[in-house]
Amino acid sequence: MKTCPKIWRLLLFMLIVYLVLGLAFHVGWETAQAQCRQVQASRGEFVEPGVFAWPLRLAFDLTFWPVYTWANLYHDGVIFATPCTH
Repeated sequence: MKTCPKIWRLLLFMLIVYLVLGLAFHVGWETAQAQCRQVQASRGEFVEPGVFAWPLRLAFDLTFWPVYTWANLYHDGVIFATPCTH
């Protein structure tokens, strides 16, 4: 019965690591998108507006960052894919 609290601690640790990596992904992706928007605006190109409010974007990024990372690497070869990387 003493192994059960150890398992919960391990799962909690894994969850915290997952969320911290998701937060780092979110900050990196938001930074890359802001830089891309500035480059597009300086060229006079259309700048795509943000669609979702920041809490929703944060929730999606914290949850699905492994999928986004894999898809971005597979399709564009970079972790933080933006319209500027196409």
